[in-house]
Amino acid sequence: MKKAICGVLLAVLSGCALSEDPALLARVGEVEITASMLQVFEAKLPAGKGAVDHRANLNTLVDRELLLQEARSRGLDQDSQVLKYLEQREVKELANQMMRRQVLDRVSVSEEQLQRAYAQEGWNRQVVTQEIFVPDETRAHQVAALLRAGKKFAEVAAEYAVDRVFKLPAKAAQQFIYSPQDAPRAIVEAVNSLPVGGVTQPIFVRDGYVIARVEEHRPVALEAVRDKIHKALQRLQKNEIKDAYLLHLNQEFNIQEQAQGMDLVMGILTGKVKELSAEQRQLPVYTYGDRQVSVEEVLEVALPARDEWPAVTKQQLVGELTSTLFPRTVMAQDARRKGLDQQQGFRQWRQREQEDLMIAKLRSQVVEQIEVSQSDLDAYYQAHKQTYRSSAVAQVQDVLLEDPDQARALAEQVGRGADLAALAKGKSLRQHTQDGVLVVYGVQGPIYGEEWVKAVMKVPLGEVQGPLKCKGGYSVFKVLDRQPESYFGLEEQVVLKSVKREVTEEKERRAFNDFVEALRRQQADKVRIFEDHLKLLAPAKEAIGV
Repeated sequence: MKKAICGVLLAVLSGCALSEDPALLARVGEVEITASMLQVFEAKLPAGKGAVDHRANLNTLVDRELLLQEARSRGLDQDSQVLKYLEQREVKELANQMMRRQVLDRVSVSEEQLQRAYAQEGWNRQVVTQEIFVPDETRAHQVAALLRAGKKFAEVAAEYAVDRVFKLPAKAAQQFIYSPQDAPRAIVEAVNSLPVGGVTQPIFVRDGYVIARVEEHRPVALEAVRDKIHKALQRLQKNEIKDAYLLHLNQEFNIQEQAQGMDLVMGILTGKVKELSAEQRQLPVYTYGDRQVSVEEVLEVALPARDEWPAVTKQQLVGELTSTLFPRTVMAQDARRKGLDQQQGFRQWRQREQEDLMIAKLRSQVVEQIEVSQSDLDAYYQAHKQTYRSSAVAQVQDVLLEDPDQARALAEQVGRGADLAALAKGKSLRQHTQDGVLVVYGVQGPIYGEEWVKAVMKVPLGEVQGPLKCKGGYSVFKVLDRQPESYFGLEEQVVLKSVKREVTEEKERRAFNDFVEALRRQQADKVRIFEDHLKLLAPAKEAIGV
């Protein structure tokens, strides 16, 4: 697409003979916007179809320049927050460049290594689990106690399982399939050590605890996991090369811990220290070369991560810093030592980043007075209520058979008193169920078959039904329990937060768009569009479909 746009623009413009430079498309104050600048901007846009809208894209560049001039007039190019974020982005970009040069470019996985890993490192099998997630330790121990007492896993899941994302009742366990090197490591290691039917103790994960039941140890062909093995070996090589590189840098820069700064950080993390002065926040926790890592920098990394730690200890803190902050800082320092920050490409990148941050800060100033009322929340919730719908859900026991005559015969057996659960164990095509019991949601028609799901959601409880055709064959079933469709209201904190976020973002968009419109009117005398030059660009089209 870049070459297509560039070629047409240059070919058209080179044949012009206009009073101004034909490559000049607009002037905003003293700043000129040229065809090459428009080319660069359009080349970064998502691919689409049809003609490129040069006029709209040029207006975007003009608006950007107006916003930058407004931001500079407010002193945002020297704003402390802007400069702080710019430094953080610079460190990250320099570290990324060194990671590519010193680590990623050296990673190479051979076919021999891949096949050896498959044969020797357990990649020829996977573990299928059912998992109950609960958000706190108390409920995790309650779940474990019920399972030890002999209560069925599906029944406990129906009562206690919580959705990992929304933290709302899930009413069922979730299925996962793990290869040996998958994450979370604590779960993978635990289930790999258990036989089929084995249940783990509560395992701490992010935001809560998991209790997993092993459903199956299944063999898996090499081709099914080739990509996963390749990525795992790449990751292993990358970590080995990275560790060696970082060890070299750590020794060369001689990183030293500073006791006073470390004590302040641990005081904040453990709650023993409530507030820090501006001077304390700038004290060093580590020094390396001619640079330092301040209390403030360490806390910016440690505070968000603290909730995921099993305990707040210095060892946990150092481990977090070793995996996140230290690699970035020392690799960025190595990049500066090698002069990467002085190269033209990097300086251009830095200027663009600073401009983006200035506009973001300007936007935050424009929208900082936005308020959201209860009526705003109520109106949005009513207009988008379907978003917060909880599907009807049923607990179903069934036997799935491929042949309809066999299914009819089985239904007759059940009618004469045969146990459906016992028949499910020996005859059903359904996999990964206990006693033929599965949890079915009202939206799962595409998975099980629309007519079957509709029947599940309306037949009387406890009565044997079928055989009824569904996906995969013919089902003889009965519904053990069913919960109707419902809606999560604004009294649920997760729903309230979601609605408030959506309303706030929409109000902010409108306020900022109004600000840009007003800025255009106020600065209209500073803006000149060279319409004749712009018209020459109209024939250009995207490369896609041309």
